[in-house]
Amino acid sequence: MNVIIILACFGVVFLLLEALFFMFCFRWLSSGKRAREKEFVRLDSERQELVELQQAVSKELKEARKLSEDILVKLKRVGSDAHAEWTEMTMKLETLSSDFEVKLNQLTESSIVHLNRQRMQLEKALQIAGETQTSLQESTNGAKKILRFLDENIPSDEVLKELQAEKYAEARRLIHEGRDVAAICRKLGISQSEVQLLSFMG
Repeated sequence: MNVIIILACFGVVFLLLEALFFMFCFRWLSSGKRAREKEFVRLDSERQELVELQQAVSKELKEARKLSEDILVKLKRVGSDAHAEWTEMTMKLETLSSDFEVKLNQLTESSIVHLNRQRMQLEKALQIAGETQTSLQESTNGAKKILRFLDENIPSDEVLKELQAEKYAEARRLIHEGRDVAAICRKLGISQSEVQLLSFMG
């Protein structure tokens, strides 16, 4: 009888322990489920935040891409305008340089022509002055000869001889210069045979 009571007590105690064990297991499982649900809620919240963050980043990327495209279009427009202005300025500079070169050449040519004209005028004036001086010298010499011829103190024969000697000397000089015989005869009033004789005499 005592054994049955003891076994019954052990059975009751075992049943109580088993009930407690199942209760603790159930509580543990329930607590784990709640923890998993909280974790799932937290993960869902984080996932939602990540989705919102991704959407915000995508929106900012779209805005940044649009802004960069607008900036690129503006840069292309500015570059095109700058290239057009540079091309226009280059053409203007080339035109100005060409015009300046043409005007400089014209000015140089006109200056050279003007200087040559002035030089020719000066040479002509000098030639005329030289011819005038020679003519004046010849006129002065002729006047001196006439005065000597009219001077009663000097014999006329001597004056004529001096005049003839001067003509011959002038004829020799002109012959040495290579002047034409007929021109010498006309200038000095002597015959062609006299000029030829003087040329042979040297």
